[in-house]
Amino acid sequence: MSGTYIKSDNDHGVLILTMHDPKTRNAIGLDMMEELEEELDRFESSPDLRALVLTGSDPSFCSGANVKTMNEDNESAGTTTLPDSESPWDILNQAWDKQSSSNSRPRDLIEGVRYVPLRLHNLQKPSIAAVNGSAIGLGMGIALSCDIRFASENARFSEMFVRRGLIPADGSCWQLPRMIGLGKTFMLQYTGDILSAPESLELGIVNKVTDHDQLMEETLKLAHRIASGATYSMALIKKLIHESLNTGLEESLKLAGPAQDIARQTMDHKEGVKAFVEKRKPNFTGR
Repeated sequence: MSGTYIKSDNDHGVLILTMHDPKTRNAIGLDMMEELEEELDRFESSPDLRALVLTGSDPSFCSGANVKTMNEDNESAGTTTLPDSESPWDILNQAWDKQSSSNSRPRDLIEGVRYVPLRLHNLQKPSIAAVNGSAIGLGMGIALSCDIRFASENARFSEMFVRRGLIPADGSCWQLPRMIGLGKTFMLQYTGDILSAPESLELGIVNKVTDHDQLMEETLKLAHRIASGATYSMALIKKLIHESLNTGLEESLKLAGPAQDIARQTMDHKEGVKAFVEKRKPNFTGR
């Protein structure tokens, strides 16, 4: 099942989704987002699909949001002037106060393609980004939203927003400090510098760098290994990791108790113990 902008392939329980819009180097617009959301819904609802690999059609992973659409929106919106008498933080705090007093649903406050990183972040099944080329702006945010990132030697990463007079509204202001620390995040987001694959590996943005022609082979090797594991327990692990980003050790240990109780009730736990006793490889089903 493939659409116009998202190519889909089921490789023995691993769903491979390829962002495909060569004329824009896989820039993500509303049409691509709609197709991607449909595929992610199918991925989560199908028990036979147990891990996700997200990549792009060569030579790019994702060049960001559709700038042509953005320019058309700017031209139709006209111009406004921000008051010089108030600081950027004062103006922003006023906007936040207005937002918090609205009756809008949380989903409605994350407009357009900015929702994609959150959708990926909240997947309850494992995800791997196979970054085959440039991951720029929102494209980098999408890669960061996957659980694991493999990059080819051709991969490039950039928080390009500031070079367009914008801010990283794709979640990377939350993701990057937790991955690489504050100082390195400020450096990347203040400059919009382009990182090579080795530089991204050194910073901890990617888990592994491969030869370009080995990227999918290496990524799928890991994806199949993960997909054959106890994916129900992995969903619990992912939730605990996410919660731990905002809690202390004591609270994290408290949260882990109920999670372990649930894990003990799974068929995979019973199979894991049985396989250990019988000295054989377990046959996990993700249940």
